[in-house]
Amino acid sequence: MDWNKKTDQYFIRFAHESDITPMYELLADPEVVRYHPKNAMVVEAQAMDEARRMVMQFEAKEAAFWLIEEKVSGDVIGRIALKHFNWVQGTAELQLDIKPSARNRDNVAEILFPVLCLAFEELALHRIEWLLLKEDPVMPEMVADIGFHHDGQLPSFFEFEGQWIDYQIYSLLQNDQSWQSALLADKL
Repeated sequence: MDWNKKTDQYFIRFAHESDITPMYELLADPEVVRYHPKNAMVVEAQAMDEARRMVMQFEAKEAAFWLIEEKVSGDVIGRIALKHFNWVQGTAELQLDIKPSARNRDNVAEILFPVLCLAFEELALHRIEWLLLKEDPVMPEMVADIGFHHDGQLPSFFEFEGQWIDYQIYSLLQNDQSWQSALLADKL
């Protein structure tokens, strides 16, 4: 199985421990992690720890992580992950850390399509979930427009810096009409 994917604009390449510097530069940007319950990185050693965790989670078949690199500039503009694999139920959770300049429907759809193809076709997953904060002014509406269904809210699901975080849960099923239409059109 080829874990590296490419689109018209991006290389969606499997992340490795050697990606510490670009991952640090991405995750040190407060705007990239603004709508995630986590702080921006402040030292490169945090990216080293994150890279090690990513490799360990992949080796344990718990998660897969990719960096999103612009073909033209070579800049890393994001990271996408499938996490919390449940192989019995055929589910995983999607996570996207992306620079604000790339946070639009067309870019996100272009990035999602090859990862969702891998998830549904090659990994034989049935359901992808995406947990988002309702405070995010862009992503909830965008993912619904792309075809994800809003399944409800997970109240007080996660504690971050002394506050309980409510997540909005979105999902996409392998047999959803929006996904099937995207496959036929070869894009989202």
